[in-house]
Amino acid sequence: MLVVIAGAGRVGLGLAEALIKEQKNDVVLLDMNSRAVKNAQAFDMLVLHGDMLDRQALVEAGIERADVFIAATDKDDRNVLACGLAKHLHEHRGGKREDLLTICRIRDETILDEQAHGGLAAWAEVDRAIDPIDGAISRLSSGIRASSFAEVIPFDHEAYLVELEITEDCRLPLDVPLADVEVEAGSPVPLLIGLKRKGTRSIVPSGTTVLRPGDRIAVATTGLGSFDDLVHTFGHDVRAFPAQPKVVVVGGSRLGLRIAEHWLDEGAHVMIVEGDLQTANAISGHRIGGHPELEVIHGDHVSRETMEEVGMGGMDVAVGALDDDHANIAAMLFAMDLGVPNTGLILNDNDLVHVVQRMGISFSVDITRVAVDELLTLVHRKLAGHYAVLSTIPNVVGVTHEVTKAAKFCGRRIREGGFPDWMRIAFIQRSDSHGRWSSHDPHPDETLIEHDRLIIFTSPDHVADVEKKFRV
Repeated sequence: MLVVIAGAGRVGLGLAEALIKEQKNDVVLLDMNSRAVKNAQAFDMLVLHGDMLDRQALVEAGIERADVFIAATDKDDRNVLACGLAKHLHEHRGGKREDLLTICRIRDETILDEQAHGGLAAWAEVDRAIDPIDGAISRLSSGIRASSFAEVIPFDHEAYLVELEITEDCRLPLDVPLADVEVEAGSPVPLLIGLKRKGTRSIVPSGTTVLRPGDRIAVATTGLGSFDDLVHTFGHDVRAFPAQPKVVVVGGSRLGLRIAEHWLDEGAHVMIVEGDLQTANAISGHRIGGHPELEVIHGDHVSRETMEEVGMGGMDVAVGALDDDHANIAAMLFAMDLGVPNTGLILNDNDLVHVVQRMGISFSVDITRVAVDELLTLVHRKLAGHYAVLSTIPNVVGVTHEVTKAAKFCGRRIREGGFPDWMRIAFIQRSDSHGRWSSHDPHPDETLIEHDRLIIFTSPDHVADVEKKFRV
């Protein structure tokens, strides 16, 4: 598959790197910034210096042979135009219009609404558009509930993938093959789908794998209520989290409003602190402006007198939604100093993610990784759902495939399905007669039925092998 990516920033470069690891993709990266081009040349792909709105640049990138074109710059209008030009050139130079999938990174809500109603596909030749904010907010709210987790990846329908470290206080037997652990533990063992040990390559655990303190693991689980059990099982302290938390959002930006809306939907009381009077007043005209559980405060979020007066120290959660990563970090450190026990950030600079957790901030999300995951899901258009790249356990990825009637394992139990050791089924997602979806643990005796969605984890170089197994 030939993928042309326009934009060699954090998102474009991260996407290109993930596609290359699958060892089945040819990637061409295009950017008009000479420094970005130079940085990208360290990777095994063709990197071109040029403008995505320049016909000749797209031709040099091989747009007529491309299967996917992705406009991943931070300029919405240019991304939209580039998709239209790419589709036109692909057809004009002998390709079939429908054979080129165009994907656009968008931030403007008006343009996203147009995409949701089919407008972009009709007049701008944009087949798919992504905005990673909602995905980042979902990860953040899940992760804040259990700060021992290094990462939380939601998969819809109450399915979660969590990453954490095994401590010396782990409740499971250590240095014992996993096949024997359940017997010794006397209870079912959480489903491990990835493991990273210092100095070794990440693996999908098998029955012979042993656990040791310091291992980074990825665990599949269903329901937010399971988080405390996982934290306890692997040796971390369980911290109570209120059912109806009081949440302060620092910043009334677009991001801040989306964060506030999410927590309101979760049943929280939300206070937005905004320093600009005009912005604070404008929130009343937003769709959440009249919510009975929303409070808007105009004031300086780093003024101790002001924040003590509005009761920030009595809040359960603080989330930064300012425009600058460093300003957000400072705001969360200040909230911690006032006594807020749970703090969270959505960061643009992925280098800061692990740094801020060492500062004591409860949880942070790298929005670049979320964007890459969502783009990869769209690139793999045969997938029925998500594509996920693990954060602290490199070289293990998650893909989703639908069980078809013609599949050899349809109607068979998982243990009879012939699934190899290099892949692990993390979840079965199934729809009932009313169209309601739910997530199930993949017990070996579970029978797979038509239209089941299997969320599978494997190494990137096996993604193509997984697709072959589901191909009829």
